[in-house]
Amino acid sequence: MGDVYVLGISGKFNQASQRGEGHHPSAALLKNGRIVALASEERFVRVKYAVGHFPVHAILCCLAEAGITIGDLAAVGWSADPYRALQRWADRSYRPAKRALVTLAGAAQRNETLRKLFTVASSQIQPWREVERQRAQLYDQFGDAARRIPFICVDHHLAHAASAYYASGFDESTVITWDGSGDSITGSVSYAKGGRLHLLHEFDRFSIGDFYYAIHCFLKLSDEGSLMGLAAYGQNRGLLAGIADPKRLTMDYSYIHDDATMVSPKLIARLGPPRREDEPLTDYHRDIAAELQDIVEAFGFEIVRRAVAETGCRNLAFAGGVALNATMNGKIGRSPLADRIFVQPEAGDGGGALGAAYVAYQRLGYHLEPEALQHAYWGSAFTDDEIEATLRTVKVRYHRLDRPELIESAAQALVDGQLLGWFQGRAEWGPRALGARSILADPRDVASRDRVNSAVKYRDHWRPFAPSMLAEAGPDYLEGVFEAPFMITTFPVKTERKQQIAAVVHADGTTRPQLVRREVHPLYYDLIQRFAEKTGVPAVLNTSFNLKGEPIVNSPRDALRTFFSSGLDRLYMGSFLVEK
Repeated sequence: MGDVYVLGISGKFNQASQRGEGHHPSAALLKNGRIVALASEERFVRVKYAVGHFPVHAILCCLAEAGITIGDLAAVGWSADPYRALQRWADRSYRPAKRALVTLAGAAQRNETLRKLFTVASSQIQPWREVERQRAQLYDQFGDAARRIPFICVDHHLAHAASAYYASGFDESTVITWDGSGDSITGSVSYAKGGRLHLLHEFDRFSIGDFYYAIHCFLKLSDEGSLMGLAAYGQNRGLLAGIADPKRLTMDYSYIHDDATMVSPKLIARLGPPRREDEPLTDYHRDIAAELQDIVEAFGFEIVRRAVAETGCRNLAFAGGVALNATMNGKIGRSPLADRIFVQPEAGDGGGALGAAYVAYQRLGYHLEPEALQHAYWGSAFTDDEIEATLRTVKVRYHRLDRPELIESAAQALVDGQLLGWFQGRAEWGPRALGARSILADPRDVASRDRVNSAVKYRDHWRPFAPSMLAEAGPDYLEGVFEAPFMITTFPVKTERKQQIAAVVHADGTTRPQLVRREVHPLYYDLIQRFAEKTGVPAVLNTSFNLKGEPIVNSPRDALRTFFSSGLDRLYMGSFLVEK
């Protein structure tokens, strides 16, 4: 019997929306149930999130990594199930007319004459049209070979749950998903054991993700993640009291506009005029962000408390966009509710591609056991020959270094206060740079932090940066530390260590580290270790290698363009050093 390849994809294509039902297109490839490659479309098309794009470049990347063609796939899983979404829509109201309409829609799926009667109906009750639209993208891009491949719809939150559980390495786990919405629900709780996921609860009476986005639109920050950083500068003054009830797990949706790009009139009546993008941030704005973070954490703790009480299992696995809230993750992970915690590094919609691949593999009849995701380096890679060809084409001067020279040169440059572009190995999966497509600086001096903000990232001066730290140094620098390889949880920094890593300590005294192990990324580990030998500090400031508003760089050409468009001093790319 030959190898079984299953492709997972995420995204809803040809959609103009910039959020919500657009979802982020990505691709994931499994070989016999194990990861071969993971890639996000935004990295290739150079459009942030790439909403509305079909992940053709991400798919090609995955196929190339495996050395196969589209015709070698046993199945394609898609992280959406319009039929399940329609059924939930019907179940939410027990009106006979609605149920009859859903029954008729199911019949129309199999009957061409009935389908014609639905041509003027809402797309919500024509789920086959949405599925056909997605399949048509495959056919258009890959031809007849794609038509023979089973196309498996996977419920959005089941895909999230699978991406968390099967990558956690936990045989038994309480699995929680939470986001804006997907397939008519906003979150779920499952119990998993022995390779099987059992759904316990679905949420639709609140949406942490939609409420978060509503406040983001009100404050008009550069991105949603900024809210978590801004919260550290404010105080909870009850400005949002009564909108959400964490104890009951309910929310007043009238404060969340149906059009996600607009602010609800009711929210404006409560908080006043929305902030203009060119308006300075005030204490009032900071206090709104602080209260929002408190509400998010209150919902998170209540959901986890109820879930653990029901399952009796304190191994927690999270996915969904809300799982990117590193402050909440850290607090839950250090609480008595958790023995161990795993957050899937591409927790947002793009991560659904991995979950869809896992579920599709199972639906082919194969058993799947959880396997711990040790790293996130699953994307594009470039050989030294390919990098050098680009350098010659672009006609820039460069030096070739052997490995010891590269480490020594980069470490000394950091000690000297220089800002480095670091482009090594396969690209990371997810929104965090983890030493493959990174910008690096000295973590000891806040001046280096400010310079990265002003000369490279061009973003708000108050936004925090994170460190990449030797894993064994974690207990010496951080309070309550546990395994944290993906820069997706925060920890309080020990008082006596704050000054040593001042550039990566946030206003609330926490930091969001990547704990680096040599067996996972030996080159990056050795660089940090050499910096530690020179300075006594076993960490570097690490942020994503991109300019504001752009995806993380993917190719050598992307890296060179970003390098020469910013205040970076040096670029270390493969075995090569580029200077200005």
